[in-house]
Amino acid sequence: MGDNEKARKIRCFIAVEISDEARAELSRIIGILKGSRSDVKWVVPDSVHLTMKFLGYISEEKVPAITGKLDGIAREMGPFDMMLSGIGVFPDWGYARVLWVGVGDGSEKAKDLAACVEEAMAQQGFEKEKRSFSPHLTLGRIRTSKNKNELKKLTDTIEVRPAAIRISRIVLFRSDLTPKGAVYTPLHTADLSA
Repeated sequence: MGDNEKARKIRCFIAVEISDEARAELSRIIGILKGSRSDVKWVVPDSVHLTMKFLGYISEEKVPAITGKLDGIAREMGPFDMMLSGIGVFPDWGYARVLWVGVGDGSEKAKDLAACVEEAMAQQGFEKEKRSFSPHLTLGRIRTSKNKNELKKLTDTIEVRPAAIRISRIVLFRSDLTPKGAVYTPLHTADLSA
């Protein structure tokens, strides 16, 4: 895709927002893990969300059809609660790339919502994910193996507090990449109302 072509497209994803309580817990955990002095690009907790589907670069003309689908899903599904639970890495500690906090209670509902989003976006021509949806919130991306053992040791000592997250809407976000990191702008919000 040439620069000119990319300029006419917007980078988008569909997500649900998390609670201030959950953000505070992510901040607390990141604060502890930074003590490992490992080579991790930590997230900014204020910008964390639970991504349902990454759409990539799309033409702006597609936005109304996408938001129409999200509104349809929201009419079929009611709000639900999730709880934070446990820390892990993708793919595993041997080749750890992403450090995350998982979801315990409410994860089945989150998977149901993601499946509805996946199906609706497939109808809009977006390729289906090959991996099954695993509800998680990214804490950071591991860049090198520097102090990885210390990071794992610290991770093993952390008891994740079961911060509650009320999921009451689905959001279509625009993501603009800047030198200071990604900037997320909500383009459309669909309130879960079934």
